Amino acid sequence: MRAPTVVAAVLYGVLEAAAFVLVRRLRSGFPWLIGPRDETPHIAADLAKRHGEKSFDPDLGWCRRPGETGTERTTSGEVSFAVDARGRRRDPGFADLDAPAGVACFGDSFTFCRLVGDDETWPHHLSRRLGVNVANYGVGNYGLDQGLLRLERELDSLEADVVIMGVVPETIARIQSYWKHYFEYGNTLAFKPRFTLGRSGLEHHPSAVRDPSEYAGYQDQLDRIRRLDGFYRSKFRRDILRFPYLPRLARRWRRHLPLLAHLAAGRLTRDRDGAFQRAFNVVLRDNARWTARLYREPAAVRLLTALVERFAATCRDAGKQPLLLVMPQVVDLERADRGRVYGDVFAGMRRLLPVVDVTSRFTEAADPESLFSYGRLGPHPSDRGNALIADALTPEVASMLARVRESAR
Repeated sequence: MRAPTVVAAVLYGVLEAAAFVLVRRLRSGFPWLIGPRDETPHIAADLAKRHGEKSFDPDLGWCRRPGETGTERTTSGEVSFAVDARGRRRDPGFADLDAPAGVACFGDSFTFCRLVGDDETWPHHLSRRLGVNVANYGVGNYGLDQGLLRLERELDSLEADVVIMGVVPETIARIQSYWKHYFEYGNTLAFKPRFTLGRSGLEHHPSAVRDPSEYAGYQDQLDRIRRLDGFYRSKFRRDILRFPYLPRLARRWRRHLPLLAHLAAGRLTRDRDGAFQRAFNVVLRDNARWTARLYREPAAVRLLTALVERFAATCRDAGKQPLLLVMPQVVDLERADRGRVYGDVFAGMRRLLPVVDVTSRFTEAADPESLFSYGRLGPHPSDRGNALIADALTPEVASMLARVRESAR
């Protein structure tokens, strides 16, 4: 073997060993760096038990508990939230009104409004503008599919005349998930129901875990889980770091190299919290690229549209008026297209129901940084951002309520 070849082989071996050591050390505390063991992670019985007591839901995957309270830490300080006896976020000053809620909101954490107080959510701001109780059924990390199933479960006792479904653009990815771990690495407890779209329409697939005791045997269903969650093959397996490391790092360099650089710098400078945030932002931007890709895939758009159609039909069959609300995440505003990648898709849904997309309001606002509050797991609209969302909703919702009152005369 020639000397240059020997040198190259030795150098390659050294770099492989260095990559092995680096990945192994940096994975601790950052579950988005995944290895072979993450394909079938162990879920501890005590962790499953705590999840079962706190938020597990057999039909929805997870849900807020009636009477739940909590505190979250933001860069501006701590904020608290409270959930009422019906599993809705408290609407201060309006929840105790004798009249039933005129508006009900379903959706994800941008509807629940994480990282702000109960009197700073957009449903509360909407209550103040309309003078009616706006019931907030939002739950963190929901896709439109879970929001729809929550609505259908609450429908018999739902007094509201107007129903708002709030989503972030990433919902097109969330409705593709069956086990969130394959898209949000490390979120191993988050099994969820999902829909698929076939020739006969939407088909509902209940969660693979219907009781907390079933976490222990989830591996028995892996074939079905992976068949129903396309992210396992298209995303998760591609991001597994194993020998040989260098080709895998090169293949996904846009994701892996910044993650390793930020986390390594955090160790050297002893700024682990700051490094965590910078690395997590890399994950969010990578997931945003996946989301943008899905808006260009006809099958993904058809599934999203079919779920919106079901939402609209469910509301109207129950004598209620539906509205779809689209709220951008910071990563959506950072992209050069500024919402155009999903804006046309949602604009096309106006043939089905009213759609309010607040992306342009966020991009055109003065001091856009102040529209978000920041926490450990990503930004959410601030009090100012939520007020802006309520401003965008008020004319449309007021008109819908007026039509309901007119037709009731």
